[in-house]
Amino acid sequence: MKNIILTLLSIPKVGRKSVDYFIKYMKEVPKNENDIVDIFIDIKNDNNKIKVPTLEEVKVAYENANEIVNLSKKQNIETIDILHKNFPKKVKLIENAPQVLFYKGNYNAIINENTLAIIGSRDASKEGQENAYKMAYLFAKENYSIISGLAIGCDTYAHQGCLDANGMTVAVLSSGLNTIYPIKNIELAERIVDNNGCLLSEYPIGVASFKNNFVERDRIESGLSLGTIVIEANIKSGSMHTANFTLKQKRALACLNINKSGNKFLLKNNEVISINGKEDVTKIKFQLEKVKEILENKKMRY
Repeated sequence: MKNIILTLLSIPKVGRKSVDYFIKYMKEVPKNENDIVDIFIDIKNDNNKIKVPTLEEVKVAYENANEIVNLSKKQNIETIDILHKNFPKKVKLIENAPQVLFYKGNYNAIINENTLAIIGSRDASKEGQENAYKMAYLFAKENYSIISGLAIGCDTYAHQGCLDANGMTVAVLSSGLNTIYPIKNIELAERIVDNNGCLLSEYPIGVASFKNNFVERDRIESGLSLGTIVIEANIKSGSMHTANFTLKQKRALACLNINKSGNKFLLKNNEVISINGKEDVTKIKFQLEKVKEILENKKMRY
């Protein structure tokens, strides 16, 4: 039976926690819809909060999952789930990890062992734009995949800096990959795909951007990366969500030492690496290598 995880997530009232339980109880890949129901019954015996779907619900979910995959392929969007051997290990290790990813473009940009998120304000200053571009350019030349969110401002300049360095960049979206947000960056998204980069989302086609999706997206940006560089940020901004996820996920966090409320707040934390620009590339790389060594020694749950 194919598309098991996407099938599970397509069942009413089945979310990531229920799927996690299912994977732990699953001794082998279910052969049919009846096997899925039987596994849920086994789980229910241990956890009364788990809802056992009806056979009809599972059949409908299986049809919906296959339709999503087929429609995605028609738009050159591929699907990979957490049970696949090539699912990105760095993402699999985070709390509340996405269990299905949709991608368009060069998957090697995602599973590159060297990955770095570069983020910052949408309303970036001229200096902030230049710093995002320069840092992305420099790390792309060091064979790092540059991860960002395709937003206007710092994200845009980070993607552009990486592309101009002939590097691989990954844009993590808060919607299905058939919808590019913001519209202003449609051409940038196309350039990313056409130049060895990749678009990535945990949301299937047809899902629009909602406010909470951006926060969910942020955990993937940091989770896909060995570390994050905050270029400039206000204290109440999406960049702060990504920074907090970075620390929670035990990844390296660097922040430009500038007079922005978010930057000043982050730099009060001794775990945050204070940087001034390109002269600190070596210092950042040292911390990224330490994180990489730790992650390589971590055991996978499945």
